Amino acid sequence: MRVTKIIREYVEKTINSKLVYGAPKEEYEAASKKLNDLGTEINEKVEAYAAQLIAEHQPSLPEGFKLKLSNYCAVNWSSYGSPMYDKSQAHIDEIKKKRAAAIESILVELELGATKADLERLIEEAIA
Repeated sequence: MRVTKIIREYVEKTINSKLVYGAPKEEYEAASKKLNDLGTEINEKVEAYAAQLIAEHQPSLPEGFKLKLSNYCAVNWSSYGSPMYDKSQAHIDEIKKKRAAAIESILVELELGATKADLERLIEEAIA
């Protein structure tokens, strides 16, 4: 069977839909969302408090002197390099490698003369 663009897209779509990212990625995304929400909440509180302090102390400054919030992100946060991030990235990399290997193997078999029935069997074997 000659591998056309349509066949290649079908194989890629099928393999990618069957070899899905699992728990490590989902756990990291949930933890990351929690971190982002908390960081945003803390920043809002810090900015509100800083604005209050500025308003209290601004009148005591000489004319032309100003206090202001110069950085709208008072608190920075990150999860890069955390064990959960590293586990998630390793999981994603593993699935990507499995997908690429499965797709390449199937396409080679198709080029060598596999049939549609062979294609379905190869896909099932690739995701097993």
